[in-house]
Amino acid sequence: MAAVMEKTVLIRGRSPDEVLDFCLDGANFPLIFPEPIRPIGKVDPTQLKITVGREFDFLHWMLYCIPCKWRVRIAEVHPGTAFVDQMLRGPMKRLRHEHIVRPDPCGTLYTDLVSYESYGGRLVEKLFVNRYMNRLFEARHRNMRRLLENIP
Repeated sequence: MAAVMEKTVLIRGRSPDEVLDFCLDGANFPLIFPEPIRPIGKVDPTQLKITVGREFDFLHWMLYCIPCKWRVRIAEVHPGTAFVDQMLRGPMKRLRHEHIVRPDPCGTLYTDLVSYESYGGRLVEKLFVNRYMNRLFEARHRNMRRLLENIP
């Protein structure tokens, strides 16, 4: 049974289309990720557009010191509302990440809905992974707000 984490943040003054377009531009991914991460191979960051079926390889420095290579595939794109990526290989046994945008009178509600299973099972998730994932996505949301709301 997969662990599920859902986090929502209000992005003020931005429409759902603006927030989703920001997320669909893969060049923004390293800007919102709180730990060092970069594409593997000869990849032009301006060509990291997210489309269904596209796969990306990354080197991610977990906790700033553990190198992890991972590959994701864009499984779904729903214009104006959401997209879904799935980890094909990496530090998790399984990971599915839904990026969802909804209008709000003050801007856009952006939700990360993540289901995952760690290689170490439920005990490792409870002792380490759940807290790590929570911290990671809280930082992503802070970074998104900073960039999209022009917060210094």
